[in-house]
Amino acid sequence: MFAGRPRGLINYVNLPPMLGMVVSAKLATLHELQTVYGVRDLFDMAEVICVDARNRQEIIKNADNHR
Repeated sequence: MFAGRPRGLINYVNLPPMLGMVVSAKLATLHELQTVYGVRDLFDMAEVICVDARNRQEIIKNADNHR
């Protein structure tokens, strides 16, 4: 999930990384993750974030290759 991260970035201290990732992406609030959504929902949201990030990387890479 965090492979290839630049040096110097810090981790969330009081949240598991996946919760922090979903909250940071604004797909859900911490309160919603604690009261509304289940673990399956958390994994689905994390998948959306990862796929979107990978697709953005590919778009940028392809744009750079066509310059």
